Amino acid sequence: MLRSLFGRGRNKPQPARNPIEASIRDAQVGDVLVIHGLALEYDDSYFIVENVHRYGGNGVIWFELVVADADNRIWLEWSDDGAGLFITATDDRRPVGLESIGLSESDLMQMDEQRSIDRSIDVEGLRFIYRNSFEAFYFRDNRPTQGEGFYMWEFLSEDEQRTLAITKFEGVPFEAHFSEIISQENVHLYPGERPDQRSR
Repeated sequence: MLRSLFGRGRNKPQPARNPIEASIRDAQVGDVLVIHGLALEYDDSYFIVENVHRYGGNGVIWFELVVADADNRIWLEWSDDGAGLFITATDDRRPVGLESIGLSESDLMQMDEQRSIDRSIDVEGLRFIYRNSFEAFYFRDNRPTQGEGFYMWEFLSEDEQRTLAITKFEGVPFEAHFSEIISQENVHLYPGERPDQRSR
């Protein structure tokens, strides 16, 4: 129902109910998110936070927000290493196979062993530079339970506008995901109808 309340364009959060903008760090299910700089069609959209997932690995904790309006769904990831927020977003979460981007499992194993930022791959004319690889854990809905382990490889585009993450969960093929880097000034969060508030 909430998705229909905050559709694109004319349906906006009520200022009286959401007068204060909050940080994406405080995002909870039911909050309202506005995103600029990803695509023009989303600039006037108001998205409801549907899920907040947590990841951890290599000494870093990061979060994934799944947000949606009446017509679209977007996945945002954010982390804060103390130097400021780093935010990525994508509206296409369908995984891409290794063969489609010109990589093999042995290529990834070599990158993991060498740990060299001189390694890179070209995907559709854009160069992605290897940054890191490590074991990580996925905590669905930010639950304080044992996470699901996986391994991941991180790449940054040469123009520093996009990221490529390759993951390998047990029993699942390698998956590649592309995301756009979004400035924190282009992401606005407003407290909304949170489940804990409705239950009071």
